Amino acid sequence: MNEISPTAEPARSRRTRYSLEFKQRLVQASFAPGASIARLAREHGLNANQLFNWRYQYRKGQLGPVSPSPLLLPVDIIDAMAAPASTSPTPQTASRLELTLAKGRLSIHGRPDPETLRLVLQVLTA
Repeated sequence: MNEISPTAEPARSRRTRYSLEFKQRLVQASFAPGASIARLAREHGLNANQLFNWRYQYRKGQLGPVSPSPLLLPVDIIDAMAAPASTSPTPQTASRLELTLAKGRLSIHGRPDPETLRLVLQVLTA
């Protein structure tokens, strides 16, 4: 008769347990410009869906504190000739940036402080 005694160790799970550090490193690597999630997952013996799930958890703060990563937004480039004429002439060196996001519109004239711009974009895209 095959009985399992209460002191016997349970059968090992076939699932691989990955450390939090490993998940964080792989997610950070997936945010690099030009990174392929499928290739990265394949190189580490993962299913790409697992890496997408870790990225989702990371963004929600479930894999520890979220460190700043490049913020990528869709961009529409408008031809200067097609843009409406301004009432006041602007020097050629002036820069202007307009973003229309779900939570609001951001218009920047001149050269903003990069840290301030990053914080504003994080709030508007969160």
